[in-house]
Amino acid sequence: MREPSTLSRGRTFCASHLLDAIAQSGLRNLRLPRPLPVEVEAILLAWGRALRQTLIEHPSLPMIFLAQAVVGPGIFRGVEALLGHLGKAGMTAEAGVHAVYAILTYATGFAAWEIPRTRRRSEADYAASWRREFASLSTAEFPLTSEVLNELGQVAGEKQFELGLTALAAGLAQRQSLGFHSTTG
Repeated sequence: MREPSTLSRGRTFCASHLLDAIAQSGLRNLRLPRPLPVEVEAILLAWGRALRQTLIEHPSLPMIFLAQAVVGPGIFRGVEALLGHLGKAGMTAEAGVHAVYAILTYATGFAAWEIPRTRRRSEADYAASWRREFASLSTAEFPLTSEVLNELGQVAGEKQFELGLTALAAGLAQRQSLGFHSTTG
């Protein structure tokens, strides 16, 4: 239930309406590459990268998306455009909407993870925090972790995002190419 608040001049609004407006305003800055690729996997990759960039540029957006549903005309325009491109590439609208939102939830969650770790401070500082904390531990107790300690400093950056995004986009494209149109199939 939305709780109304009062603005000056007697106007009322709901905090969630304000957050909707902020989110939709931020999404207006999302820019897909032109021309957009013509293959399903490449379209999904372009969508994920553009969305992540927008979320990083507007760091309050991931938390708004995680806290409440954001629905409006701009969302429908974006969905329509992406479904059109995915349809031309051979993906059904049903599979396309689920693919678009699989990418959206991944990018949103990743940005929410990434922003406080490597955007509000440097990736070098984040990596140093892993090494600093590990220095107080026994490497004998964590032999495998000690081998990958430098990698842990990269789990909130570009390399990690691309690993997840490419795997997700490839899986969604493969699912479509094998004829799985339904989310239950």
